[in-house]
Amino acid sequence: MSTLRFANTPDLMATGQYDDNLATHSSEEQADVECDILAIYESALQSSHLSDPLLLRRPSHAAYLNRVAISLPRSMSALAASRPWLVYYVLHSMDLLGVDLSEMLRLRAASTLLRMQDPNGGFAGGVGMIAHLAPTYAAVHALALVRDEQAWRAIDRAAMHAWLLRMKRPDGSFVMHEGGEVDLRGTYCALTVARLLNILTPELTRNCASFIGACQSYTGGLAAVPHAEAHGGYTFCGVAAAVLLSEADAVLDIPRLARWTCMRQMPLEGGFQGRENKLVDGCYSLWVGGVPNVLVATEWGRANMQHQVETDDEVVVSTAAAHGGPADMFDREALQEYILLCCQAQSGGLLDKPDKFPDPYHTAYVLSGLSAAQHYFTFEDGEFVVADRTCIVGPVDNLLNAAHPIHNIRMAAVEHICAWSRANPVPGISPAPATASPSANTSPAATS
Repeated sequence: MSTLRFANTPDLMATGQYDDNLATHSSEEQADVECDILAIYESALQSSHLSDPLLLRRPSHAAYLNRVAISLPRSMSALAASRPWLVYYVLHSMDLLGVDLSEMLRLRAASTLLRMQDPNGGFAGGVGMIAHLAPTYAAVHALALVRDEQAWRAIDRAAMHAWLLRMKRPDGSFVMHEGGEVDLRGTYCALTVARLLNILTPELTRNCASFIGACQSYTGGLAAVPHAEAHGGYTFCGVAAAVLLSEADAVLDIPRLARWTCMRQMPLEGGFQGRENKLVDGCYSLWVGGVPNVLVATEWGRANMQHQVETDDEVVVSTAAAHGGPADMFDREALQEYILLCCQAQSGGLLDKPDKFPDPYHTAYVLSGLSAAQHYFTFEDGEFVVADRTCIVGPVDNLLNAAHPIHNIRMAAVEHICAWSRANPVPGISPAPATASPSANTSPAATS
């Protein structure tokens, strides 16, 4: 699809104040962002006959990632305590773009990550720091992208399992580190890491689903802890973890969740906000825009592939089998237009919104959201399968590789490390039966 949606729906070009004539800081910021984005869309309409404004500038982004891999700019020196994340952002972004990971880069990445491994289990954000669930997620998923079995053998999976159990609370939650805070992200990080390493035992999963369900807000989204405000990042983490456990239908009000997810897409911008009354942000292209692909694995999602479903307030969230069910409960084309027109830095890298600077975090998650908007999935025999159908805005060369809806790394990378882990079980650890696993039956764009 190369025609801008505004060319056929000019009413979307009209901005308006939705503050009941009582201006607030939030409404004024929203108006400013809408004006900035409207100017970009109008310019794209005027120049579309000269060139395709919807081009993914792949070489520029690859060059940006190579620069980050070599040396961080001074402005990012504070991220030295998040080194596994930086490795993950670079490798994952390159993998989505189809950039070959050189042997030198893979070896450097593996060596760097393994230096962060705590001898008592888990990975830290930097050398000599304490193990933390967030960098542990980043390190293990980045090592999956390295695809080096020697590096995988260097992961102390027995110590990892013991450490994860120490992070586990009786109510099914996890603290992020020894003496740290409970956070729904911890549940997601712990369960996804355990699944990749084949150490997802009943002791680890006990009561996790109940805690996830308790984090669902009355609005439909999920919060960091029970009784807090729903947020896009926690919603993705909670839904993905619940699906991994095959418990989403049992513990979540999915129609209410689907409505909340739909309502986070901004009508003019086309991108997503993370919470009510907040601004659009490119990273929520994945944190919110990735939720529909995860819901395909639920009983609700599979049922809605065949039937039209309405929420309590009659907002249609799924149309018919011809439209892909829950995977089409948001405007995939509008999201891609926002990313391609508003989130690409001229010098390479991707960003939050216009007038912001690119950074590795937004580069990774904006590209993840673009991939999620381009690809459709089915769920067959307990496995995610990349469908033949795609939704590509702009040139066909914009198509990115498909990422696993739960793990957010390439499907083939998940399959490879899971197969290795199953073939090399940890003595004394008996994992629960595998769920929500990837399928090797993927489209050409999703394989290496």
